[in-house]
Amino acid sequence: MASSIVAAVRRFVDEEVRPVAAALEHADAYPHGLVARLRALGLFGALVPAEYGGLGLDVTTYARVIEELCRGWMSLAGVLNSHTMAALIVLHHGTDEQRRRFLPPFASGEARGGLCLTEPHAGSDVQAIRTTARRAGDHYVVNGSKMFITNGREGTTFALLAVTDPRAQPRHRGMSCLLVEKTHPGFRVVKSLAKLGYKGVDTVELLFEDCLVPAANLVGGVEGRGFGQVMSGLETGRINIAARCVGVAQAAFDSALAHARAAGEAPAVLADLATRVEAARVVTYWAAGMKDRQERCDLEAGMAKLFASEAAHEAAVIALRAHGEAGVLAGLEVERHYRDTPLMLIGEGTNEIQRTLIARQLVERHGERLGALTSREGEPDERRQIVLAVRQFVEKSLIPAVADHEPAGRYPEAIVRELAELGLLGATVEARVGGLGLDPAGTVMVLEELARGWTTVAAAVAGHLGCARALDRAAPPAEREARLPALTRGERLATAVVGGDVAARRTPGLLLYGATALADNAPRAACFLVRAVDEDGRAVAALVERGTPGLGIGEPEATLGSRGLGSAPLTLDGVRPALVLGDAEPVVAFASAAAAAIAVGLAQAAFEAALRYAQQRTTFGKPLWQHQAVQLKLADMATGITAARLLTYRAVDGGWPDPARAAMARLQATAVAMHVTLESMRIHGGYGYVSEFPVERYYRDAARLMFVPLDDDTLRRDLAARLAARA
Repeated sequence: MASSIVAAVRRFVDEEVRPVAAALEHADAYPHGLVARLRALGLFGALVPAEYGGLGLDVTTYARVIEELCRGWMSLAGVLNSHTMAALIVLHHGTDEQRRRFLPPFASGEARGGLCLTEPHAGSDVQAIRTTARRAGDHYVVNGSKMFITNGREGTTFALLAVTDPRAQPRHRGMSCLLVEKTHPGFRVVKSLAKLGYKGVDTVELLFEDCLVPAANLVGGVEGRGFGQVMSGLETGRINIAARCVGVAQAAFDSALAHARAAGEAPAVLADLATRVEAARVVTYWAAGMKDRQERCDLEAGMAKLFASEAAHEAAVIALRAHGEAGVLAGLEVERHYRDTPLMLIGEGTNEIQRTLIARQLVERHGERLGALTSREGEPDERRQIVLAVRQFVEKSLIPAVADHEPAGRYPEAIVRELAELGLLGATVEARVGGLGLDPAGTVMVLEELARGWTTVAAAVAGHLGCARALDRAAPPAEREARLPALTRGERLATAVVGGDVAARRTPGLLLYGATALADNAPRAACFLVRAVDEDGRAVAALVERGTPGLGIGEPEATLGSRGLGSAPLTLDGVRPALVLGDAEPVVAFASAAAAAIAVGLAQAAFEAALRYAQQRTTFGKPLWQHQAVQLKLADMATGITAARLLTYRAVDGGWPDPARAAMARLQATAVAMHVTLESMRIHGGYGYVSEFPVERYYRDAARLMFVPLDDDTLRRDLAARLAARA
């Protein structure tokens, strides 16, 4: 059912919404005809159970529906969102009688719902509301005003938060939620509000003057529970906002892509747009999935709303810029996206308030626990056990060794040997030739955990696994049997290097000429997996043995970060490879996903250090984390890491990396690592700049990731070309 509903909404958007959206939007006309179609599709009852006449969709499917609607016109989602939150408040907190009375008309769209929270003097600070509801016999007398109410003119039934006990402490315990119907005397629509964007949907100011509401309309029948009832509805509301953002961002990308194709171009900006859209999408579905599993997700819904709204606005600006001056013309929809997206930065709690709430929840829910935000409890048992074993190894063996090895640039030989004993050098290889047979998701999780300890070790393992995996995937059976056991046991080390300029010429046979980028672990590798381009422009992967005539291995250079890795360039002058393993694209994709995982692990380590320090350090009489400037940083750091992690997992979802998704993950994760390591240093102040603390190492290590396995510019160009070429 879920897929058919989403498909039906997609057709509706393409065939009925997009052709008329611009005219309705510019006229600021309420879309009565389209809203009638929403009713016919059953979307007013999207989350209402079938027993009350609804579709009974899960939140993830609902998010996909909202995304599709907003790909056509964001205002339509506004008609549904406030309505759906009112329905959910009744569903989850109403009495049986209230459910029977209100949910069927909500589900059919006969009754239109709205949510009345914001007041002229109280926006994101819901506890500051002044609207009162005084019990008088079998009614409540409501007095006050509500601002920015969606569906206020067209709606019929509103979930209103009011103060029923002004003496209660804390104040929110004196708040109750009432279902106010437009027919109740004393209810008045004051005015409609003209807006920058989000046009067509009615947004109004409401006034309640001795408005009489039956006591039977008190949600749940008990006073003092309204604040919690409304806040639970806002979790879904924030997921709705995030889904809106994904839809608008997708529309902005589609416009930019169409413009580029018409011009016969593939600008690198397409890569940036696609990455932002996909990152926003995975974070949104992550939060929606938690809601579906009935897990606590106030933090996660807030992160989804924060990340997706910022990403959507960035996407709108990028798309506008991509169109040039024509982008500001009213005849193109990109100017509408530019006007619509600021609303999501503000709605359902401004992003600045959202960041404050996220920071508080990070401290309350995670405290100083290592591996914050990286719980593996939901993973399959075998994968979880392996990853947790690696985490334990990192804490007990790897992190203590860094202080001895890193300052001197010494290779962690004993650590790598111990990893070989644990079987991790054969993580990606089938068990029949001595490997662990770990799945792709488990592999990137292992690399993330290793990078949380030290990127040098993670990079050495990633290069080795890339070579071993290519052999396992593409080598002839006899070669696999001969070569892989020694690699999986760590008796021979290998590395993959895909950057540089290496040509493959057929003479007879294949010979390699040119120079590679820096090859990790070059002084110790017994074989190298090299990417070369043949005369037909095809990139092939070739295995080169150490000592092959014509192969030169440069001296390791001192590097800014990832010290001890011994990176050095290779030169090839007529080198005959031991094996040609076919298309190099899977090798590049694996290396990109591995680099993304390493960037996520590095960012996680920097974030954990900042979170601990912000709790331990006191300044101006209170813990550092309680200062708003620090809270904003912590929230952005944690949210960015979450998006990068989910994008990395998405790249390997269902198999070894998809090239486009792997490139997106690598670009996003590296940018996050650069940002988070610097922000961690800012939070540490002077201590972040000295070698006594690991933060300065994190900052140094992050710089290298911009060039692994390919530099940012090359990845962006390749990704943009791939996107433009897709049907």
